[in-house]
Amino acid sequence: MKRTYVLVLMMVCIIVLGCTACEKNGAVNEDSESNEKQTLETMELCNTYTTKYGEVNAVTYPSFMFDYPNGWTVSSEDITPQSELVTLTNERGAKITYSYIGIKNPGGYSAAFMEQVEVSKVADSNFVPAYVQATDYSDLGEFMVAKLKVIGTLDMMADSEYSEIDGGVSYAVLPETFIGIHDNIRNITFLVDFSFWYAGNVALIANAPEGGYTEEEEKEIIAILQSFRVES
Repeated sequence: MKRTYVLVLMMVCIIVLGCTACEKNGAVNEDSESNEKQTLETMELCNTYTTKYGEVNAVTYPSFMFDYPNGWTVSSEDITPQSELVTLTNERGAKITYSYIGIKNPGGYSAAFMEQVEVSKVADSNFVPAYVQATDYSDLGEFMVAKLKVIGTLDMMADSEYSEIDGGVSYAVLPETFIGIHDNIRNITFLVDFSFWYAGNVALIANAPEGGYTEEEEKEIIAILQSFRVES
């Protein structure tokens, strides 16, 4: 009888401890969900920019849109009959540049200094190519948010081969066909070399401030580039 009582008491203790553990785990899960929600709130892209090339020049050309969080501002806009250049910056100097150049093969910059750049995918893109001025650009395929990592440099005046380096990182919206290693990159801002033809050279590229990105900046930049799309 005594042994039965002890066994019953032990079972009651196990049940009570199990319930307590469940309650604690529930609290941890609630805290985790709360933290995740707060992160999403801090990443809220509550501002939208719409490009203006077609509107300003009274021509049939799509407007593009991208969203961005508070803490980023449109610091410059420049529209001509041949181009549009928009710069989005934050307080630390991180920069995202939208560029449209309405001519083919606009050319790079220095031919004496080359970079080797590795392009990899970090996220899907919301941009879906379609028709522009009766031309179907869907053959550009799937788009991505790409990481552009400088892995080599070549001084044409002194060297014959690339020197391997652990270089800087940029981000861009590009077709997935760009994945791989690109040589002979001459445009230090990448606006020409990492653009795509969409009835004009289109680029959306992020460059780091001095000292590189913070972790939060990288998350924001990827989210901003991911939101790039044609105005519906």
